Amino acid sequence: MSSSSSQSTSSSTNSPFLAPENLCGQTLLQLVGEGHTILASIKILSERIPPAFLVAAGIPQNNGPSNNNDNEQSNNSGGMFLNLFGKEERRSSNKPPTASSSSTNNILDDNQKSSCDMEDAKKYTPFLFDFSYLHNPEEFEATLTNQDTTTTDGRSNNNAAEDMADLEREFAINHLPTIQEYYTLFTSIYNYQSELNRFSSDLTKGYFIQYTVESVLLDQEGRALLCEAVWLYGVMLIVLERLLPGPIRERLIIAHFRFSNEGGGDVSTIESMCKLCKGTGIHPPQSTNSASFGQHVSHKYPMEEERLFARYPLPVDLVRNVVGCLISDDVYRQSSAFPNVDQRSIRLSRQASMLYVVLFFDNAVVLREEEARLREIVDKYFYDNWVVHVYAGMTADLSIEWKRFRAAKAALDNVLEVENVKKMHIQNAKLIGQCMAELRAYLTMGILTDSFVLDNRHDLLNCLRKCNIAVRWRILHRRTTNAVYHGIVCATASEVTADPKLQGDFAVNDTHVVSLLLLSSQLEMQLKHIFTQLLEKKESIWINCRAKASGMMEDLAQYFEGDVTLARVSRHDGLIDWFTSMASEIRDLAYESGDHFTVTGRKIQLCVQALEDVEQYDLVDRDVQVKTFLQESRELLLQMARAVGINESITQDIKFISDISYGVESMKSYVKIIHSRISKDPSNVNLLQGFFLKLSNSLDGPVVRLKQLKSPEVERVTGYYSSQLVAFVRNVLEIVPVSVFGILVQISDIFERRLQRLPLKIQGDKLGAYAQLGERYKLSMMAHEISIFADGVLSMDNSIIGGIEINPRKLLDEGLRKEMVRHVSELLYNLLQFDFAADSETAASITKHQAAAMRSLASLSRRLEGFQSALECIEDYVSIHGLKMWHEEFSRIISYNVEQEVNKYLLKKVLDADSAFQSEIVPIPRFPRTQNEPTCINFMGRMVSMLIKITDTQYTTFSIEKSGWFMSDGTEVCGLKTVSLLRQAVGVYGLTGIDRLLCYRILHELHRFVKFFRTNVTKQGVLLEQLRDELYPEWKTPTKAVSIYASGSKKAEMLMLPMLTCFRRIGQAQLLRRMIRFELGRCSRIDAKTLLQSVSTLNASILSSENPFEESPPELKKFCDMSLAVGLGDPLQTVFMATDPLEGLPVLLLLCVIAYVPKLSYNAMFGSLSKNKSGYPIDGWPLIAGISTLLKQFHPSYSKSFLAYIGQFVRVSVAACFERKQVRKDVASQLTEDLRSMLVLVNQFCDISSIPKSALHEHIPQYLMEMCSDL
Repeated sequence: MSSSSSQSTSSSTNSPFLAPENLCGQTLLQLVGEGHTILASIKILSERIPPAFLVAAGIPQNNGPSNNNDNEQSNNSGGMFLNLFGKEERRSSNKPPTASSSSTNNILDDNQKSSCDMEDAKKYTPFLFDFSYLHNPEEFEATLTNQDTTTTDGRSNNNAAEDMADLEREFAINHLPTIQEYYTLFTSIYNYQSELNRFSSDLTKGYFIQYTVESVLLDQEGRALLCEAVWLYGVMLIVLERLLPGPIRERLIIAHFRFSNEGGGDVSTIESMCKLCKGTGIHPPQSTNSASFGQHVSHKYPMEEERLFARYPLPVDLVRNVVGCLISDDVYRQSSAFPNVDQRSIRLSRQASMLYVVLFFDNAVVLREEEARLREIVDKYFYDNWVVHVYAGMTADLSIEWKRFRAAKAALDNVLEVENVKKMHIQNAKLIGQCMAELRAYLTMGILTDSFVLDNRHDLLNCLRKCNIAVRWRILHRRTTNAVYHGIVCATASEVTADPKLQGDFAVNDTHVVSLLLLSSQLEMQLKHIFTQLLEKKESIWINCRAKASGMMEDLAQYFEGDVTLARVSRHDGLIDWFTSMASEIRDLAYESGDHFTVTGRKIQLCVQALEDVEQYDLVDRDVQVKTFLQESRELLLQMARAVGINESITQDIKFISDISYGVESMKSYVKIIHSRISKDPSNVNLLQGFFLKLSNSLDGPVVRLKQLKSPEVERVTGYYSSQLVAFVRNVLEIVPVSVFGILVQISDIFERRLQRLPLKIQGDKLGAYAQLGERYKLSMMAHEISIFADGVLSMDNSIIGGIEINPRKLLDEGLRKEMVRHVSELLYNLLQFDFAADSETAASITKHQAAAMRSLASLSRRLEGFQSALECIEDYVSIHGLKMWHEEFSRIISYNVEQEVNKYLLKKVLDADSAFQSEIVPIPRFPRTQNEPTCINFMGRMVSMLIKITDTQYTTFSIEKSGWFMSDGTEVCGLKTVSLLRQAVGVYGLTGIDRLLCYRILHELHRFVKFFRTNVTKQGVLLEQLRDELYPEWKTPTKAVSIYASGSKKAEMLMLPMLTCFRRIGQAQLLRRMIRFELGRCSRIDAKTLLQSVSTLNASILSSENPFEESPPELKKFCDMSLAVGLGDPLQTVFMATDPLEGLPVLLLLCVIAYVPKLSYNAMFGSLSKNKSGYPIDGWPLIAGISTLLKQFHPSYSKSFLAYIGQFVRVSVAACFERKQVRKDVASQLTEDLRSMLVLVNQFCDISSIPKSALHEHIPQYLMEMCSDL
C-alpha cells in the first residue's frame, strides 16, 4: 500500500466509523488488517519453499526456458475427490509439468539455492504427489512399497521399500513444521474470504443496524476500508499464484494430508483447500527483450484471474458497489499533494491499482462487455499510463493483461496508439531533463536555507511533484512487456550522456533514472529536515521577526524626530505618530492556533500594504535608508506569515509526493548502476541516505491498518518489510566492502608472496633489501584507496527504517565480514579438493596423493595467513577489529560446514534456517560436491575423507610409539607433522571440527554395529549361548576347548568381516582423534598456558564436586568445547551412546579376535601388530582401538568378560602348544606365533583401554606371559 492511506488515516482515529464501540467499523478494520498480514505471510513463506517441492513440481535446476507444455488430465475413473478438479486445469499424473515457471525459478535465485540442494532434494520427489493422488491414493501408496524385485544397486525390494519409508520419515521430521505453516496460510486465505462474505451478508441483512453496503460506502473511512477489503482478497489470490505456483501448492497440501496427524483426514477441510489451491494450468510466458518474467518475479503475467477469483467468489452487489465507488469517488482525497489537473492519474493511482484487481471479480463482466464504462475508466485513470502498481512493488501491464477482454482492449487501444506512446515518452524525457536542471540548482551548497525554503515553498514542492511524476512513469513503463512499447520507452542512445537526450529518439536510460532518483531523494530529505525544524521553531521565528519589525518601526519613528546624531531630516510629527502606531500594531500580532491564523494573516497583509503605501510620501521616497528599513520590515512580516502557514500537512504532502512503494521491487534492477557510480566516485555514497529514507516511506502502507487495529501482528509484518529494505540497503552499500576487499586481496598477495619476513636481527648492509620500498609504497596507496571508500559510508548518519536502526559503521563491518566469508569459503573449497580415486587406489598412488594433499594444505596455510595479515593492516583505516573479525568468522565457517557435514549422520537435519552459524546478513556460501568425493558435502568432509584414505589399513600400519601411519617400506604418510600442517591450514577450529566429524563417524558405525548385532547376530543367539555355557566358568580350562573354538569360529564366520570393517573404521577414527588431541594439547601448552591451566583446574573442580552436572547445559557444552580446544581428555575413553545390553557380545568379540589374530604378526620396526599378507584390510592398532571403543559403550563387566575369555583362550592355546610341539614343529611354530600375537593384542588392549595389568594378570598369569614371550 502506498502512503496515501497512511496520510488519509492521520485523522481517521477520530472517525466515528473506527470508534472502538462501532462493531461494523472494527469488523471491517479487522478484515483489512488480516488481509495485510496474510499477504506478508505469503511473501515470507515464498522465500522458504523447501527445494524438494521445487524439484517435485518439475522446476529445472537452471533458469532456462522450456518449451514443453502441460499435458491435459486424462479421465480417471474412481476417487472420492474427482469432482474437485476441472479437466482444463489438470495435468497428467504420469508426467510432471516441465514448463519453466519463472516464479519458482526466481525463488531459487532469491534464496541462493545451490545445485547440491537440488540434487539432495531429488531423493524425496517419489512421495511428493500433486492432486492426482486424491483420485486413487491406494495406487500411489502402492508405488512406494511395490518396487521391482531388485533395485538398480542390487538390493532386494524389501530393502528399497524400507529405504523409501526411512526417507519419508526423515522428510516428515525435517519439513512437517514448514508444511504446516503453508497449510495454515492456505486456511487463513479461505477464512478471509469466508469472513468477507459473512460481513457482506450481515450488512445486507441489517445485522449492523444503521449500516448497509451503501451507507458504509458513503462514510469516508468505511468507503476506503470496504474497497481495500475486496481488493486485498484479489491481491492475495494473485500473489499466491505468482509466488507459490499451483504445482507447489498441490504438493504442499498432499504432503500435509499424508504426514500431518492434525486432522489430515478431514475430507471437508481438504476439499476446501483443494478448491482454493489447485493449479490454474497457466504458466508465465517466455522472456522477451522487455521485462523478463523469469527475472522479475514482481511483474505479473496474465493468469486468467476471473477463473481464479470465481473459485470462491464475492457477492455481485458488493463488487458492483465497490467498482462504482472506485470509478466515481476520490477515496483517499489527496488533491493537496497533486492539485494540478494534469496530475490526476498520479493522484488517483492508488484507486487505479485497486480498480484493476476488483474488475476481475464477477467473472470480469465489465472488462468483457461494458465498453462505455471502460472508456470512462481509461480516460480517468489510464489516459497517460498503462503499467499499474498492484501491491508491494508488483506491477502489471494493461496492454497485455486486458488483451483477452474485448471491451477493455477496445477502450485501451484508443489511448495506446504508438504515436501517443511516443508522445508520452518524449514528454517524460523532457520533464526529466527539466527536473535534473532544477535539482542541481536547488542542491547547490548554501541554497536551501530556512528563508529560501519559506520564500520558495511552492516552487520546491512543485519541483518534487515533477521529479516523482517523471520517475514513477519511467520506472513503471520500463517494465512493460509489450515489445512495441518497450522499444519506444527503453530506446538507447548512441552515446552516454549525463542528462536525457532531448532530441532524436529522446533516449532515457537507467543511469538517468538513477541520477534523478538520487538527487530528488536528496532534496526531499533536506526539505523534510528543514520543514521539521521550522515546525518546531515557527513560534520562535514569529516572535523574533515581530520583535525585529516593531523595533524597526520604532527606529524609524525616532529617526523622523530629527534628534538623532548625523540625521539630516527635519522633524515630521505625522510620520512619527504613524510609525509609532505601526510598531504598536505589529507588537499586537499574537501567535495563536486555529482559525485565528487567517485573521492574523489578514492583519499582516494590511501592515505590508501600509508599509508599501507610506513609501509614496516624498520625504520617505527620497531617503534610501528609510526605504531599506521598510523593505526589511515587509520581508520580516511576510516571513511571519509564511512561518505561521507551515503545518503538519506539508510534511504529509511531501511524504505522499515522494511515495515509491510502486518501485520497491524495481529498485533491485538499478543496484548495478549505483555500484558503478560509487566505484567511479566514492563520494556518491553521501546521496544514498536520502534514497534509503525515501524507500523507508513505502513501509507504512502495509502496516498502517494494523497499527490502527493495534494488532499483535504489527511487529512481525513490520519486521519482515523492514528486513527486506535493510537487506536492499546492504546490497546497495555492498559495493564498498566489495571494493575494499578487492584491494585487500591484493594486499594479501603482497604479504604472502612479495614481502620478505623480517628476521630478529638484520645486518646493516642488508637493510635496504628488507625495506622493499616499492612494495610498501603500493601498500600505502592501497590503504589510502580503502580509506576513501570507507569514509563515504562512515560519514553517513544513523537512520531508522521501520523500527530497525541502520548504523553505517555496522553495515560496513557486516559487509566486510560477508566478503571475507565468501573469499575464505571459496579458498577452502578450491584448495581442499583431493584427487583420490574411488576404487583404484594403490600404495604408490596413496603416497602420491598424500604429497599433493600436503602441498594443498601448505598453500592454504600461506594464503590464509596473508588474509589475516592484510586484515590487520587495514583495520585502522576502516575502523574495525580485524583480528577479532577473522577469528569470529573463520570459526563460524568451520562450525557451519561441520554442522552440514554432520547432517548426513542425522535423521533430524539442521537446516540453514535453524543453524546457529548461518546468517542472512553474513551468509556462508554453499558449493556443489566434487566429482571425486560425491559423498562429502563440503571441505570438512573432504579433509576427513583424505585422512581416512591416507591411513587406510589396507596399505598402512599404525605405530603408537612413532605416532603415525607408515607404508610397508617405512614411509610415513600421516603423523604429527601432518596434523601440525592441518592446524596451520585450518587452525584450532578446523582440528576441533575434524574431531567432531570423526566422533559422528564413530557414532554412526556404533549404531550400525548395534543394528547389525540385533538383526544378524541375534539369529546366532543359540550358538553364543552354547559357547558361553561350554566356556563357563572362564577361569577353568574346558574340555575339548580347541574343538569348541574351531566349531564356534566356523559357524560365526559370516559375521566376522562386517565386524572387522566396523572395528577398523572405529579404531582408525579414534587413533586420528588421539593425534589431533595431542596436537591441540601441544599448541595450548606453548601458546595458551594460562588458558590450559584454567581449564584444567576448572575441570578438576567440576569432577570433584558432588554433582558434576549441576551446570546448565549451555555452560557445560561451552566448557566441553574449551576442554577439547586445549587438548584435555583421552578420546579413547569417550562414551558415544547409551544402549541396551547385547547378550553374548564378549563371546562374539572372542571369536572375532580368534579369527583375525592369525592374520597379524608383531612388527618390531613399528612396535605393533601388522598384517601378514600385503593388501589385506587389517591392522593391529585400529582393530584393538575399535574393540576398546565398542566395549566402552557398555558396562565394565563386558570388558572383564572379554579379558576372561581371552585369558581362557591363551591358557588353552598354551596347553595345545606344548601338546603339539611333540607332534609337528611347523604346527607348533604357527601356534606359537599366533599365541604371541594374541598376547601382544591383549597387552595393547589393556594399555589403550587404561585397564591395569593387574586385571589382566587375573586371567593370564604374569609368568605365563613371560614364558610365552620367550617361545
